[in-house]
Amino acid sequence: MDRVNRYSLLFGALVIISIGAFFLFKNFLTSQEWSYLFQGSSQQWEGQFIVRPSRDGSTVLYEGKIKPLTPMKITQLNYKTDLVTGQPSGTMESPLIEEGKPIQIFVTSPGHDSIQFRAGLNTEEITHIFFRDLVYEITWNDKTGQHTEKIVLKFVPPS
Repeated sequence: MDRVNRYSLLFGALVIISIGAFFLFKNFLTSQEWSYLFQGSSQQWEGQFIVRPSRDGSTVLYEGKIKPLTPMKITQLNYKTDLVTGQPSGTMESPLIEEGKPIQIFVTSPGHDSIQFRAGLNTEEITHIFFRDLVYEITWNDKTGQHTEKIVLKFVPPS
């Protein structure tokens, strides 16, 4: 009888540990699925800004994309951003533009500051973090000269 009780206790402990590990793993997977989207457009461009966790969930990533609204042959593309928590910028020489596909202009992290992004933030909390409009300033050169446009990005609440 003593042996049966030990096996029962061991089996019960393994069941409890397995259930706990399952819920912990499930929580880890679902916590990696969140993201927040900001979108906007100008006369020639459409822009996106996405806040999401890194693959391992250890940090938050900012991802910026733009897409031309008409076919373009660009020789140089400059971008400056104002994201409240950072200002990624850069230059691309003769970027490859595939029709209908966005160009990734940056992936960066806001660093380990006081912003605590996580799943389930509501519109008010996002608006509090990004307390003013996010802006991309795009300057590009093509056969007709140099052009500049600003894209104002607005938060798109999840549906």
